[in-house]
Amino acid sequence: MEVRVTEVKENKLLGRKEIYFEVIHEGEPTPSRDDVKGKLVAMLDLNPETTVVQYIRSYFGSHVSRGYAKAYDDRERMMYIEPDYVLMREGFLKKEE
Repeated sequence: MEVRVTEVKENKLLGRKEIYFEVIHEGEPTPSRDDVKGKLVAMLDLNPETTVVQYIRSYFGSHVSRGYAKAYDDRERMMYIEPDYVLMREGFLKKEE
C-alpha cells in the first residue's frame, strides 16, 4: 500500500489542514481507515489525536482509491466541529446504549 498526498489546504477559519490523498493498493483490498491514518500521520508529522479520515473511495476495477482527511490544530476544536458519528467512527466518542 502506498499513500500519495495530492493536495493540502490550510483552513485557518476552522483551524485545520484539509488533506486529499490517493492510496495505491494493487492486488490488495481497500485499506482500512486506521492504516491510512497511520501513514498520513507519519508522512505529514500530524497528531493522531486530532486527525480524522473523512472518507476513502475506491472505484470498480481500479487499484487506486481517493480520500479526504482533516488534521485539526487542537482537540477541542475537532470535538466542536466534527459530527458525532465521525467522532464515534474514529474512536473519540463512545456510543451510548
